[in-house]
Amino acid sequence: MLQNYLKITFRMLWQNRLYSAINVVGLAVGITCVLLAILYIKDERSFDRFHGNAPNLYRITTTMVRTKGGQAETTGGTGQVQGPVFKAQVPEVQNYVRIMGGDIFGNLIAAEKSFNLQLLYVDSTFFKVFTFKFLSGNPETALQGANTVVITERTARKFFNSIDVVGKTLLEDGPSGNQMGASIITGVVQDPPRTSSLQFDVLFPFKFMQVSFDDTSWLNAYLGTFVVLHPKADPNAVVRKFDKIHTLFARQQRAENRKNYGFDPAIRYGLQRMTDIHLAPLYESGSNREGGVINGSKPVFSYLFLGISAFILLMASINFVNISIANSLKRAKEVGIRKITGSRPSQIIFQFLGESALLCLLAFGLALILLFVTLPVFNQLSGKGIMYGEIMDKNLLTPCLILLIVNILMTGFYPALVLSKFKPTHVLYNRQKLSGRNWLGRSLVVVQFSLSVFLVVCTLVFYHQMRYVRTKDLGYSPDQVIYTTIPGARDFKAIQAILRNELANQPGIQHVSFGSELGGRFETRVADRMIHSVYRYIDEFYLPALSIPLKAGRNLSLSFLSDKTNAVIVNEAFIKAAGLSKPIGKTIRLSNDAGGKTLSIVGVVQNFHFGSLKERIQPLAMFMKEDQSGGIWVKIDKNRQQGLAAFEEVYKKTLPMVEYHYRFLDEINAKDYQLEQQWQRIVGYAATLAILICTLGLFGLAHLSAQQRTKEIGIRKVLGATVASIVVLLSKDFIRLVLIAILIASPVAAGVMNRWLQAFAYRIDLAWWVFALAGGLAIVIALATLSVQAIKAALMDPVVSLRRE
Repeated sequence: MLQNYLKITFRMLWQNRLYSAINVVGLAVGITCVLLAILYIKDERSFDRFHGNAPNLYRITTTMVRTKGGQAETTGGTGQVQGPVFKAQVPEVQNYVRIMGGDIFGNLIAAEKSFNLQLLYVDSTFFKVFTFKFLSGNPETALQGANTVVITERTARKFFNSIDVVGKTLLEDGPSGNQMGASIITGVVQDPPRTSSLQFDVLFPFKFMQVSFDDTSWLNAYLGTFVVLHPKADPNAVVRKFDKIHTLFARQQRAENRKNYGFDPAIRYGLQRMTDIHLAPLYESGSNREGGVINGSKPVFSYLFLGISAFILLMASINFVNISIANSLKRAKEVGIRKITGSRPSQIIFQFLGESALLCLLAFGLALILLFVTLPVFNQLSGKGIMYGEIMDKNLLTPCLILLIVNILMTGFYPALVLSKFKPTHVLYNRQKLSGRNWLGRSLVVVQFSLSVFLVVCTLVFYHQMRYVRTKDLGYSPDQVIYTTIPGARDFKAIQAILRNELANQPGIQHVSFGSELGGRFETRVADRMIHSVYRYIDEFYLPALSIPLKAGRNLSLSFLSDKTNAVIVNEAFIKAAGLSKPIGKTIRLSNDAGGKTLSIVGVVQNFHFGSLKERIQPLAMFMKEDQSGGIWVKIDKNRQQGLAAFEEVYKKTLPMVEYHYRFLDEINAKDYQLEQQWQRIVGYAATLAILICTLGLFGLAHLSAQQRTKEIGIRKVLGATVASIVVLLSKDFIRLVLIAILIASPVAAGVMNRWLQAFAYRIDLAWWVFALAGGLAIVIALATLSVQAIKAALMDPVVSLRRE
């Protein structure tokens, strides 16, 4: 019996090879999308699970209200004192490590080579808390010496072309401008896995950072503190102990803050599992990264991708159902004869389910091939590094098996049920019709087009918002401005003077400015008001280099001796927050972290976007600081190559042992939206697939409709109907379905996209033309698809069609 079923199945698949191919290819594309989604989610959830202490490893978080009446902000940072004190005072804390870095790069020199590498400053307990495999050296003692350093395999091969480097010397110029001197390499570790939230090239002892920055404040949060708790510890109880200790130890510092600023920050601690950090990073992409943690992701992207993939597979399955029903009348006689010869409905259902299963198996095999082909492209789109072999993970076998079974039932059961209900007497006398108007098939078409219109709207909104981000006036000109750091120059002031003088006479160079990147946000006192502002150290050439216009007052200038130490320029947001109507000449007091100096406002610049457009423009204070190292902004003219060549020549001549690198300012800005741009491309591809699959589904349903109305079409032609009128007759009902789909999809897409746009402080408004364009595209595609089938039916000889009836 089974052998007979298989013969019939293969024979029918070959006889209907066009429709079989459409079904197999459509299902394969849908299954491929779901497999990619499964691999993506698996990858997202695998971050940081390789650490031996992962079940009990936590990051201390700090929730702080910095100003009176301000909003609570939660970060993944603490100060320097919390880790050691909590370890000593809380028995549940078995170990801790402090990490400073993530956005710290330093220039390292060895073997007459120089590279700008990512640095982390960590306690000697780092390798007791985290699991990074040693290739050489002793993890117990690697970071305990006074001048020790641990490097990654990648770094070792960069400098020495070998990992046998323990005992060799590495010279490091620190990011604060202080040369740390020679360090002895005491260990080489494997490169951090791609699924590690901690990424680094070089590890220095934390005490190196403490030499220039030893902080005893309980009111700061700028580095990462990670703790290993006892396996039976209650994290909530541990947090309560942290808060009590803070209240006790920070009492005096809070009193001083109240005296100096009239307010002290309210602080509460929390614990975040290490394995949760990647999907709950506590910061926006592109902002400062506490404790070496790289930019993470969000669970919503996993859900979004899985939902889109499931939609595409659902649409392919709908095609399968519609095309199977469309072909069912061709097999009516086969079913009738089987019933007359004694076949039960269950046997007929089993046979057609078997055909569906075979097609699904073929589609699954093709999907594995498509997965192999598309995975490199997907990795490029999503920024992942997923390997093809990961699909063979035993943990994925169950989801894949469930996917296959559900797909077989979803695509095969309803068509099999329809066929099993055919009556032999009707079939053998060509009287068999599909009952009703096939409302299920029509409903499925509405679902298909609704999903397609939804994805097209999302794609258009993504594109429109990203275009707005790229073209919006930022309040300054990033065009033709390059930026690079000058890591750890031993005499930053002298290097700055040399570079400025050399570049002043170079062709293609318009402006040169030195300063710092944005600092953190600090409490700043203005009269009797405390505001939360961002600091940046600049020179007198910063505003001209970036074409930032003054709204009031003047620029900083070395012509005024007091400007070096006592002058500040603020933006309009600062003036508004401080409530100043006549700001020029007013004084502000910086936070203790910035020296606690009192500065006089000499100028006000218009608001400009120094951060992402996801955030409102913050109050900004800019002032001079001679001993501050940092970076250099260079404005070049339109002859870009000439300016770049001149800058490279001077840079390499002045800093021969520093790795030369630079970035254009507009490229730096674009990195803030890298994730959104990735998803714009992914959703765009998904919309294209959805439209293609939708077209195939509509073709199948139109074919079914033409079969059902063969006699009607023949009679109309005999009575003089034109081809055009028959095309309209067969198409109008389906166009109604498409219009219903547009009406359903538009408000849903509007709600979802409005929710997404809320992540941007500066955004587009949803325009009517977005929905009109998506709907118009759906109607045009539907008309083109329907016309092919309708014209074919209209051109059929009425004699043939009436004879069949």
